[in-house]
Amino acid sequence: MTMDEQTRAQQVKDTLESFLKIFSEYADEIFGEQRRERLDSLRAQLQKQEPQVTKIILEVIGDGVIVLPKFAYTPRVSHRDLLSTALLGGNNEMPHNFRDFKAAVTTLLNRALGAIEAGLWPPKQPIPVLVIKDAELEGRCSDLLRAPGYYDRVIREATTVLENRIRSRVPHERLARLIPSSADQTGENLVNKLFSPDNPVLVISTKKHERIAFHRIMLGIVSYLRNPYHHQLDPSTEWSWAWSTVGFVDRLLADIESCAVDQ
Repeated sequence: MTMDEQTRAQQVKDTLESFLKIFSEYADEIFGEQRRERLDSLRAQLQKQEPQVTKIILEVIGDGVIVLPKFAYTPRVSHRDLLSTALLGGNNEMPHNFRDFKAAVTTLLNRALGAIEAGLWPPKQPIPVLVIKDAELEGRCSDLLRAPGYYDRVIREATTVLENRIRSRVPHERLARLIPSSADQTGENLVNKLFSPDNPVLVISTKKHERIAFHRIMLGIVSYLRNPYHHQLDPSTEWSWAWSTVGFVDRLLADIESCAVDQ
């Protein structure tokens, strides 16, 4: 990145962070118990900055559609219209209406900031696009990646697809012989039984060191991603982390499909 690009990226980041800070104060006023001495002034500041911030969002991450599930009047809103709609005032400032707007705006701003911090903007090359090749993974995760927040659901769904695909590669009767209890046909037990480097059922490679490496990868996915995300909620999960996980799982699904089934 050139010096000019670094300067531009920092300026854009500062603008987004400033807007996010004022927006958080605005939200605190809306949800505050006492009625709202700074509400009008904060809204006016945000409305003044909104055209520039919306332009930045469209430049950094592009347009898209966000679903506001609990807001009946505007259930779907584009990135282009989100900030201006959230700042209309009136009924939109009623706490039960504003919750969806707060989540959506905060998520969108953090996505843009994350793209800048990850070096994805300004783009050195064409902006990377996540193409999910596996149809089942795409069907179960793409809509969640476009949703406003709760990206732990993406990781939970992606690892469920992965685990189910592993089971589906082995005939049911054989899997039942290897792991008689269906409750045990999950997680590390499933990986150890089917990808054991010394006696694999699903054979990723004829070379033992590659089988060892793949077995370790699969155990890591299960221990670090599948297990915690299947047993607890993590609303702090970042969009970029969910995005990366889906891309990695997509590749692993292709590898699993390529495995030979040892007879």
